[in-house]
Amino acid sequence: MNTKFEKEMFTWDGMYLMYKGDFAGAVKMLDVCPDAHPSWKGLNKPQFVARFKYKKPYKTWINFLVKNVTVEEYMDKSYKTSPLDAMQYFGYEGN
Repeated sequence: MNTKFEKEMFTWDGMYLMYKGDFAGAVKMLDVCPDAHPSWKGLNKPQFVARFKYKKPYKTWINFLVKNVTVEEYMDKSYKTSPLDAMQYFGYEGN
């Protein structure tokens, strides 16, 4: 499956960039954490995209992912390498 990233489905808390959109392999929050608040019913568990400790180019990452990579491609590659290595694999030239 080739699911495009949706800009609105990203969240950033000041350090962690997460993706809560639907894609092949996404799991529901209540399946993973049955004791989670009922408001999570039917919603995906947010998936880790990257951690930004010092520099904060998260908007650049979001724009790149939306334009160039499918969710499944990125999640597969980033599980096998670091998020930065995954981005560079797809042609990202920032840092």
